Amino acid sequence: MASFTDLIAERIHLRREEFLAGFAEKPHSDIEQTLAAGIQAHWHPLLPEDVGDTRHQKPQVGAVDGSRATRTLSIGADWVIAQALLLGPNGLRQSAVDTLLLRGEIERPAVDRCASLLMRSLELDLALAFVQNGSGNVLLLDGSLYADLPYLLYNLAIGGYEDLPLKVLGQYLDLFDLCRQRDVLLLGVAKRTRSTILGRALLAQSRPVMAAELPQGDSFQALEADVREETRGNGSTNGSQHQDASFRTDLARLPSDGELLHRWAAGSGLTDPVLLGSTSFGHTSAQMVAALASRLRLARSTQGFQKQLSPLQERLLAAPAIGTFYMRLVPGEDALRVDALAHTFGRDDLHLLEFDHTLMSYTTALPIVHYLLGEYGGLSVYNAALYVVDREVRLHAAIVDQVYLSVLRCQLGYPVQYDRSTRRFIR
Repeated sequence: MASFTDLIAERIHLRREEFLAGFAEKPHSDIEQTLAAGIQAHWHPLLPEDVGDTRHQKPQVGAVDGSRATRTLSIGADWVIAQALLLGPNGLRQSAVDTLLLRGEIERPAVDRCASLLMRSLELDLALAFVQNGSGNVLLLDGSLYADLPYLLYNLAIGGYEDLPLKVLGQYLDLFDLCRQRDVLLLGVAKRTRSTILGRALLAQSRPVMAAELPQGDSFQALEADVREETRGNGSTNGSQHQDASFRTDLARLPSDGELLHRWAAGSGLTDPVLLGSTSFGHTSAQMVAALASRLRLARSTQGFQKQLSPLQERLLAAPAIGTFYMRLVPGEDALRVDALAHTFGRDDLHLLEFDHTLMSYTTALPIVHYLLGEYGGLSVYNAALYVVDREVRLHAAIVDQVYLSVLRCQLGYPVQYDRSTRRFIR
């Protein structure tokens, strides 16, 4: 049997300095020097007087999470399965599931995006029902509240499902409105910290010219349209010819927020929140979004123009800004990203498309930190409610390939098979 261990060890040795750069405390560029100083200035250690006693809080919490899977069938179609679960107080348990068969020539990024949107739609349905029924006063969603929003303005490149992103956007807006009306604390808690939202905000504060050259976006989820756009534009320039080559290299290597926090934020603590408006709505392949934001702002002062807006666009104009911050609950733990609506940080006046971003004091996030500390259960259990719902909803391969596949065959009365490539990995 072939062994690749020596070869991989050799390649790691050759790139050792490049690999270590992502872990080293020493900044390696002008931008990293600025970011290191910014993180240290906006990182605040958790002190006992900041968080108080968490033992006496008894919020009524609902937690929502979902899971998804796709399998390619022997007929060349893609089978998509998505499920979601809400666990709440007093034994509340609500579940939802949906499944699609996507036929025809569909690019894989579109299939994956469809599965993600289908899952999120199920999660949001459960979340809305929780708030509508008055089942609790805290609602936790797995993942960011903000990161997906700019991408929901793109249609899905699958016939018959083009409007699925707009449906999800409408569900988000419904949830935002309802939580504000019912005084429910809505939190999005993300385990992954690959965004550059905080880094770009810090650069904008101290080096605005540098920050203006950075690509926009709050998500590493590539849309199928973006992939084609970037392929067509590989030979183009970004108009920053006045910058030198080393600066352009720095831009391409802007560290993720997770890396910034690992390298330059010590111990337990939290960052100053960044209130997010249209900062991620300027994606390179989304000039239509920038134009929409301009139209929406104009609509406020031009009554006749406002009649041309769709109902969803009008609602987007009134959508609240979203605040995000990072926190590390104990030393040595991975940082968590926490999103909440702007009024949670005392800024009910800020709307999503009316500004770019602004930094707030960490003290505005302390009530959220106080709650999350009470739900912390150790390195593996970053949040008790989300940990339990994640374990129960997770769609394991054995369930898909044994239980759900058998159900599919039974319901259709046909011996459905995966394609050869998929079957190779089924035990």
